[in-house]
Amino acid sequence: MLYLDTARLGLMSPTAQRAHREFARFAGEEGCPLYFEEFLRRGFQTRPDFFAAHYPGLCCWLGIAELKQELRRLTGSPFDLPVLLANRSAQLMKLAARLLFLPCENVLVTDLGWPAYRAILEAERKRTPRQVTELAVREAILRNGADEDAIVSLFCSEFRRSECDGLFLTAVSHEGVRLPVERIVTELEAKAEVRFVVIDGAQAFCHTATDLRHGAFDLYVAGSHKWLEAYHPLGLAFYGKMRSRQLIETIREKMLRCGDLDDPLLRFTEQLESEHLDGCTETVNIASLLSCAGAVQDANKRGRALDEAFQIQLNNAHSVAEAADGLKWQPAQPTEPFQSGILILESRRYTIRNAPASVVREAFQREGLAVTSYDGGALRLSMPRNPLAAAELNRIRMALQHVS
Repeated sequence: MLYLDTARLGLMSPTAQRAHREFARFAGEEGCPLYFEEFLRRGFQTRPDFFAAHYPGLCCWLGIAELKQELRRLTGSPFDLPVLLANRSAQLMKLAARLLFLPCENVLVTDLGWPAYRAILEAERKRTPRQVTELAVREAILRNGADEDAIVSLFCSEFRRSECDGLFLTAVSHEGVRLPVERIVTELEAKAEVRFVVIDGAQAFCHTATDLRHGAFDLYVAGSHKWLEAYHPLGLAFYGKMRSRQLIETIREKMLRCGDLDDPLLRFTEQLESEHLDGCTETVNIASLLSCAGAVQDANKRGRALDEAFQIQLNNAHSVAEAADGLKWQPAQPTEPFQSGILILESRRYTIRNAPASVVREAFQREGLAVTSYDGGALRLSMPRNPLAAAELNRIRMALQHVS
């Protein structure tokens, strides 16, 4: 099976796999011994000889504080700004929405956003007298060949025209459009007051170069289960600016107390790090923490290779688009600055456009391809980090030819 379905879950990295297997064995053989809390807090070094001898796959777990430090290292985040870990990234999006509408009167968004996140944003907006302004850029980028200068200029003019003061941007959309978020924020801040910026990095994190040291945002929301290759869902949020740190922490604590932010893992990890677990009343699943630690270790080992891998993904997308030439599938590719390792193909056939997405996905599964399909005949292919071989490109072309 050729796996091109990272829209859902990425393939699990080698060290994440080992951590997952060893934790399952540990749970079956050891259960929850007295030292388990210290293991979660400080990692295998609580009993290094024991873990190295009996459960070597857990040696990647160095404790909750070290996991956050490794995530900062991976993203270039300042070491003095916090990282949040949660069971569900949707809960972190609820926090982001609350934060946006506190200082901001009018938040600029685009039509590239993931619908579920837009729904969370809209639900929060209805609680306030604030406004949301949507900037339509999807058609201009995906179909009309707009260049980067034109799109950045469009952001600046709309932000000022609509008197916006907040931003919610999708770094890479689920359709593969890569926005120049750093440049957009930098140019807006030079021309207007920008009070709070949230970046949705779900499809960008460890896919494109995720360098957060520029601080062009207040909160960056992502997850571990796609391009980081931890497989188990784990929501991640990175602070970006010292100016908003106190606001974020105050609102986070308030939402946790009143139940608006209902995430037991977020509460548990913060209590674990502060060494006060008395207030934790709910048993939580920690498997996602261990697999994330393994995946982060693998990602940090790759280092600059991530830039090379992204270029390979871009090349793969071009190769697949060429393989689709002459078939009943039309690539929806933006100009180069907006491209990513995600390729959208749109069917020209009425039968495919009107078939349920699940039926189309199953048809490709029978052809040996794991893909993402959307209603309306759209196919999403997430490119691998290794060059596609001639045989793999031929398999893709044959599958596209058969499913049409």
